[in-house]
Parts: sequence; C-alpha cells; structure tokens
Amino acid sequence: MEREQNVGKTKIYGCPTCQADTPHVIKGQKGETSALLCSNCGTGSLVQNDELYLYQLHWEEELRQILGSLEHRLDDDRHFD
Repeated sequence: MEREQNVGKTKIYGCPTCQADTPHVIKGQKGETSALLCSNCGTGSLVQNDELYLYQLHWEEELRQILGSLEHRLDDDRHFD
C-alpha cells in the first residue's frame, strides 16, 4: 500500500546519464525496486528502494547544512549593522 502511494512522487537521485543530483519521478514500483525518470534528461533508472531512501536522506541532510550555514551568515551580518 505505501509503495503505491509513492508512484508519481519526486525524489532527488544521482542520474547516471547527466551526472547530476536531480529530481526523479517515481514511475512504478515492484517489490523492493523503483523505476525512476530523471526530470533533467529523461533517463530511466531502476533503483533499490533502500538506496533511494538513503540517497534522499543524505541529500536532505546536506540541504539542511547549507541552509543552516546561510542562516548563520545572515545572523552574523545583522550583528555588524
């Protein structure tokens, strides 16, 4: 049931063709494998669900660190005024 709810959703994944971390649409799932479509170049990929989940977690953590760094810089800039 949960797998069916993921079809049509977008996850970040490293495209093997365009070599970029890009949004990929989940086009289908069977067992523990997801079929993805790169939104940048249109390449399809078959990915183990665990690998996709871990990739998404890593990407989200990296994004949190980047945003935290930007917030810290904004706070520092405010103290100089």
